[in-house]
Amino acid sequence: CLATLIIMLVGDTYTLINYVSFINYLCYGVTIIGLIVLRWKKPKIFRPIKVNLLVPITYLAFWAFLLIFSLYSEPVVCGVGLIIILTGVPVFFLGVYWRNKPKCVHRLIESVTCWGQKLCFVVYPQEGVAEEE
Repeated sequence: CLATLIIMLVGDTYTLINYVSFINYLCYGVTIIGLIVLRWKKPKIFRPIKVNLLVPITYLAFWAFLLIFSLYSEPVVCGVGLIIILTGVPVFFLGVYWRNKPKCVHRLIESVTCWGQKLCFVVYPQEGVAEEE
């Protein structure tokens, strides 16, 4: 979200669309890889929709071709897209992976979350919850 705000302030919308589309295609491919790995490692797990394995493998082949072509034709856009994805790694380690956080870090994370929710208007006000000013 922060990277998007910075790009919107610095660049134009076309640049943002290019970065985000590469990120989306990368995530789609990783999702299909995860589907194939789960079908191989846990074949007996319940799946509401089960398709022939040829469909995701074919999709993955086309995805790999398009990804390689994108990396070849626009390496700067792809590199910036990867950097945007990697900005989430420290957030993951601070917010999810690090279990025994001090109280000051908890307060900081909660205040940043509250500030982001107020900035983007994403959470309705809740009754009975005291706001920190």
